Amino acid sequence: MSIVGTVAAVTLDAIASALLGWTTWLALQSRDRPSAHPFIAILALLTTMAVLSVLAELPGTAAIPLLSSLVEFGQFGIGIVIPGVWVMYALSYTGRGTGLTRWRVAMFLGIALPLVLSAAILFVDLPRTVLEGLLASFLGTEIMLLFGLFIYGTYLLLGHGWNHARISKLQIAAVISAVAAPYYAGGAGSSDPIADGVTVGLLVSGGLFAVAVRRYPVMTGFPKADHVARTHVVEALQEAVIVLDWEDHVLDANATTAELFDRSTASMISDPIHSVVDGLDGTDLSAGATGTVTLQTTKGRRRFQYSVSAVNDAEVDGGADAVARTVLLRDVTDRQTREQRLSVLNRVLRHNVRNELDVILAYADRIDDETVRDGIRDSATDLVDLSDKAREAEDVMTASADSPESVDLAAVARDVVEQHRTEDQPCEILLSCPDELTVSSHRTIIWQVLTELVGNAIEHTDRPTHVEVTVRGGPNGAAELVVADDGTGIPHRERKILDAGTETQLEHGSGIGLWFVNWAVTQLGGELAFRENDPSGSVVTVRLYDDEYDS
Repeated sequence: MSIVGTVAAVTLDAIASALLGWTTWLALQSRDRPSAHPFIAILALLTTMAVLSVLAELPGTAAIPLLSSLVEFGQFGIGIVIPGVWVMYALSYTGRGTGLTRWRVAMFLGIALPLVLSAAILFVDLPRTVLEGLLASFLGTEIMLLFGLFIYGTYLLLGHGWNHARISKLQIAAVISAVAAPYYAGGAGSSDPIADGVTVGLLVSGGLFAVAVRRYPVMTGFPKADHVARTHVVEALQEAVIVLDWEDHVLDANATTAELFDRSTASMISDPIHSVVDGLDGTDLSAGATGTVTLQTTKGRRRFQYSVSAVNDAEVDGGADAVARTVLLRDVTDRQTREQRLSVLNRVLRHNVRNELDVILAYADRIDDETVRDGIRDSATDLVDLSDKAREAEDVMTASADSPESVDLAAVARDVVEQHRTEDQPCEILLSCPDELTVSSHRTIIWQVLTELVGNAIEHTDRPTHVEVTVRGGPNGAAELVVADDGTGIPHRERKILDAGTETQLEHGSGIGLWFVNWAVTQLGGELAFRENDPSGSVVTVRLYDDEYDS
């Protein structure tokens, strides 16, 4: 080749090296993205191949046999490695993960085996014809394996990209073509001594990768939903998930199942579910079944709520045929115990304590000392009121389970205000409301909430006060009930406890009135807000959401 031809060839390879190197640098700026590492590895390998091509074109390289051999071996080695990295990129981009599995280990061992055998026979004294035949055979096998890897990675990206709304088909085509270009152009060959096939392929690859990196989210990754569900959602569930065939044998299970029943997932496979989970004998595990069972676990005997769902094959008969069943086991031991405690405590508070307080009040009337008698009666009456509040709270929970009805908030407000406008009330109660404001909700609960708020505004004050009740439309299709007073206001500590959502021995409220309001508004799907009134007192706002309320 003439000097001009050599310079031209070196220049083209240098351009390919610079283009691929620049693209690799661009990709490195986004190396924190999910699929960046294998993508950058492909670019780095192609850049190295282009640099080696520059060295191969230099006149001095051929004069040094060792250097020439290293250049050729480096290009050959990179050509072998890229298909494997390409598969890792495809796996990462489609959400299948890049961790080593048995299949992937076998895949990479399969690639290495022909190379190992080729190296081994070079040290064996064989006839030249036999040696060449074996090397050709191993080389052909290696090419077929590498071609299979490239096809597999391409298949993953094509299938995923063509069915994902957020991935451009041009992006997939550009990336696949960029990886394939050096192989295709190099295999096709070129009669031009300046721009041989590999050089042309690297130039095309650099251009396509530069466009892809600049225009498309080639390193962001858009995982396929079923792989994300299996590897991230199902495994992260605190509930046990077991997949069964139609003969109740285990097909799969998540990590929580293995932990609960002290069996590895692999050891469960193909075993009957009853041999894995102690306590399911006689339990209906047909699709759609639900219930509660007691099971023996590594934590002792626990109560579980179970549900069984059919697993359909989306690729067969339109997904109409169920191919397996999924059993979900949710530990409800603590919840049931808590519910039982609350039920017993509520019964004791509502009935036992109430009956004893009635007795105390009856005996109090026989005490001659008026001061002692009044003190006993006041304390006992407060406890009776507390018992009534507990009953009202239970009524709220029961009523909220019923279907909602059309409720006129203005009418409810008028009833509550009239109820509290009595001669012995030391305050003035004002009402501001439209003729009608209707929401779909539960009238009993709303009436109890407004009664509690108005009563609280009247009772918790040390001087005559004004209470104003307002019913109005709120933002975003909401309706608002507002109770404002100019009394002493709701203590900051009470509001802080409500915001925290819990009480402790050191931080607790003085009663359950505001807790009752908070629970009730939550059951109605609304919001509760407090603020200080000016110059004194509190403003409590109950916001109820109903897209179809009329004013």
